[in-house]
Amino acid sequence: MLSIVIAQQSGQSIYPMDALKPLASAFYIFGDSTVDCGNNNYLITLARADMPPYGRDFDDHAPNGRFCNGKISVDYLALYMGLPMVPTALGTPNVTNMTRGLNYASAGAGILPESGSDLGQHISFSEQLGMFSNTEAKMSLLLGQPPVKQAIDSALFYFSIGNNDFIHYYLRNVSGVLEKQNSVEFSSMLLENLSNHLKLLIGGGIRKVVLVGIGPLGCAPNFLSAYNSSSGECISEINSLVQEYNVGLALLTADLRSEFPASEIIYCDIFTGVYDIVTHAQAYGFENTNTACCGAGKYGGWVTCLMPEMACTDASKYIFWDAFHPTERVNYLTSLLLWNGSACSPYTVQELAST
Repeated sequence: MLSIVIAQQSGQSIYPMDALKPLASAFYIFGDSTVDCGNNNYLITLARADMPPYGRDFDDHAPNGRFCNGKISVDYLALYMGLPMVPTALGTPNVTNMTRGLNYASAGAGILPESGSDLGQHISFSEQLGMFSNTEAKMSLLLGQPPVKQAIDSALFYFSIGNNDFIHYYLRNVSGVLEKQNSVEFSSMLLENLSNHLKLLIGGGIRKVVLVGIGPLGCAPNFLSAYNSSSGECISEINSLVQEYNVGLALLTADLRSEFPASEIIYCDIFTGVYDIVTHAQAYGFENTNTACCGAGKYGGWVTCLMPEMACTDASKYIFWDAFHPTERVNYLTSLLLWNGSACSPYTVQELAST
């Protein structure tokens, strides 16, 4: 079993000693439903989490657009850095929001603009980056370029994307992709697209970058149901696809570090940590490893979470909240692996934020 360092157990707080001096000046987040905190509330889409029972274990016990019963991993990371939980980019962010960080992530988004289009509107990855450029321009206009450049220099940029390129594109054979590309070719194409976007952003001056891999999609209740898993075992062929991509993302991270030596770029492997939780569930205190807390059908993965009556009583005993997304407790454990655990290389998120 992986060793998850829970700092409280060692008597050392994972929160900054002085909340007035956060470890990073700001936290900017890009990606999909794994990190969306409510941008899709403003869009016409099936990919929404703004109705009960989503958010029932959040601070205010109300739905807010997070695909979870409570907090997501980036909420914890923001708090560890001494920052407030990051607000959505859509809506009416004020100057303080802009300078402390915004979340541009959108459920359904993928590296490819076509990914997730079957769900309705979403903010594509390229659009998310364009929105950040607009944010930067607005801040420069309001505050002046030198202080904005200084703030961006010490800000943390977090990317969690790629899930929907497999879930809503490759595995659904959109545009006959399975006949045109094998899995290695598809992952290479995704990584080339991602690389082109990141090079523009890093070349524009961002310095601290976190690239997060894809988790064990083959263990999600949706795929257990769709692939008729006999006893709840993960779908190995899907996990193999994801791992091919993750290996490529780790190599891309190394290439970007070489090309942009003035920037600190880390790769974070969440597959290993979450898979360890799934395969050693009892050791982590979970009672249900493969069924969604909120859902219907086999493994709760045939129909995802739509109403409170579909939800279990105690989500903390479950690994999965709905057909695809983990519970708050898994997000917390994942945040620890990212913050000061074994997930990231060559630095932890804590070390990167502190530089």
